[in-house]
Amino acid sequence: MMEKLYGYAGQTLKVDLTKGKVIKEPLDRDLVKRFLGGRGLNGRLLFDLVGPDVDPMSPDNVLLIATGPVNGLLGLTTGRVDVTSLSPLTGIFGNSNAGTNFAPELKYAGYDNIVVVGRSKKPVYLLIEDDHVELRDASDLKGSGVFETTDVLKERHDDVKVAAVGRAAENGVLYGSVIFDYWDAAGRAGMGTVMASKNLKAIGVSGTGSIEVADPDRYYEVARDGWLALMNDFGFKTQEHSVLGTAVCVGWGNAQGWLPTRNFRESYFEDADKISGEEFRDRFSVKESPIPAGRACMSCPNRCKRYGVIRTGKYAGTRGNIEFEAIGAFGSKCGVGDFDAVFHANMIANDYGMDAVSCGNMIATFMEWREEGIIDDEFLDGLDLRFGNADAMVEAIHKIANREGKIGELGGLGSYLAAKAISEKAMYYTSNVKGMDSISCDPRAAKGFGFAYAVASRGSDHLRAHPVFEMIKLPPEIGKDLFGDPEAVDLRKYGGKPEMVAWHEELGAITDSIGSCRFMHASYYTQYPVPELIHKYFKLKGEVHSLKYHEWISAVTGWNISYEELLRIGKRIINVERAFNIRRGIRRKDDTLPERFFKDKVPRGPAKGEIYTRDTFNKMIDRYYEIRGWDPETGLIKRETLEDLELHDVLKILEKEGLVV
Repeated sequence: MMEKLYGYAGQTLKVDLTKGKVIKEPLDRDLVKRFLGGRGLNGRLLFDLVGPDVDPMSPDNVLLIATGPVNGLLGLTTGRVDVTSLSPLTGIFGNSNAGTNFAPELKYAGYDNIVVVGRSKKPVYLLIEDDHVELRDASDLKGSGVFETTDVLKERHDDVKVAAVGRAAENGVLYGSVIFDYWDAAGRAGMGTVMASKNLKAIGVSGTGSIEVADPDRYYEVARDGWLALMNDFGFKTQEHSVLGTAVCVGWGNAQGWLPTRNFRESYFEDADKISGEEFRDRFSVKESPIPAGRACMSCPNRCKRYGVIRTGKYAGTRGNIEFEAIGAFGSKCGVGDFDAVFHANMIANDYGMDAVSCGNMIATFMEWREEGIIDDEFLDGLDLRFGNADAMVEAIHKIANREGKIGELGGLGSYLAAKAISEKAMYYTSNVKGMDSISCDPRAAKGFGFAYAVASRGSDHLRAHPVFEMIKLPPEIGKDLFGDPEAVDLRKYGGKPEMVAWHEELGAITDSIGSCRFMHASYYTQYPVPELIHKYFKLKGEVHSLKYHEWISAVTGWNISYEELLRIGKRIINVERAFNIRRGIRRKDDTLPERFFKDKVPRGPAKGEIYTRDTFNKMIDRYYEIRGWDPETGLIKRETLEDLELHDVLKILEKEGLVV
């Protein structure tokens, strides 16, 4: 008799859009034991299903949506979902993670993951209602916005959670998003564009089932310890994040000098207070403090999702939530201090189904190209696109989403491919790694964050690591204990940063794979062993509590997983993503930062004079490759690394293609 699979629904949905068929299969037990679920499971499936010659927009690409073992349970944040595919924006590993009730609902319906292959001849949506699963005609929804599509599905089907794509993805904008229930975006790397290329307009899911854990009593104790760790955390106790949402980072980033301004020309924005979390709370929130209209993912006390409405003025009727990255993209990066316009820009980008980071970066890049004389007014179709012009920024979003004129056609490609189409000079003013636009943190002012961009598997990305550790003023002794160097706690220093990024990457891979939230291990630092070290060096009294992923997973699944094995699983996930990218041509030369960060010093603000030193950066890459077990000359994975991680089948494929050392 087969061993019971605790914590999982136990089924995979395979959707062949070319044939119009849906097949239910048992979840692969071996894969989830080795990769857990979510991002880990999707990454391994992507490696297996998508070869090195597949075009991202072809029917041969796949769209993978996966939950993890803690999704749908009561624990410290259990509402994240992973969407993975070959990215049309970068041509390499692509995935995005969203906080949404879709993941728990999918498990309650009886499924852990969805594998979508092929392409439908006409627009369809996938309807999942417990055992009943079918593809339905969505021709009437073609060209509809995300909001309208979501409305229609919720009107047609009771209690469904909806994943939808908008017009931008249908028009081939390469950074189209998958939007869950109106506001929650799997935004990065163009996952929505892949979904739209398959003529899959939406997915609706409702479930009435349940999930069983292996050891309920132990689960309660482990989950309780994690909750107490958060409740006792210094940062959580301030409630700033809960009250202001991720927009708390606007003031924080500006004060520390890492808030990108005018397309990374600067890292301090003089109008940051006009687009801050406090400003959103006071002007737009539909509920008073201390918790102003806070929405939460499942089982989360943080409630970081703000909700607000603009009631007067030319943007009256704008509604929804806004995250820090959207504020940075449409605000400081574009030099726009008009919060009404920034909020409205985010709403229409969501409705069009476009990644706010890439869209805002693209517009900011157009602005700088114009100032540098690289493009002219004719290129901009008469649009007065300059830093600080809020109206022109909003109009540019419409043009990009609808692919209108040169600005729309090139803008839909993202700044890297747009620059390649224009000139070598244009490339200097883009901020991307491996084709992915950088988020709202200047690498020159935050050395660990910058290094994390360079080595991230999906391109310029803080969420592969999210090393907030260097920003929160921990004692240097903790940096030395964890990462071998007291400089690891210093925002401007380089010491210990490869070790710090690697540790964060491994725990980030686990977090994304079990279905939990990144803030629990890399913002509040409730994750073992950081609370233990904080108690030690701050000489705190009383019992120490921490979130121990290894014990949490063990209590859910019944598997015996140690802390060391947990990090090993994280390494395995990271190496499968690297193996996929190696087959797509990624080498050491691609693990770098934009040229301007090595050449242009920060001109003013708290980080004035900061630059990323190229020689130091190269030494950091050497050290990082040593930690990872990758070849320092090429960036290929060493044979012994794959063998140690028991990735023998991956090794066999890379050996056959001459891609291992």
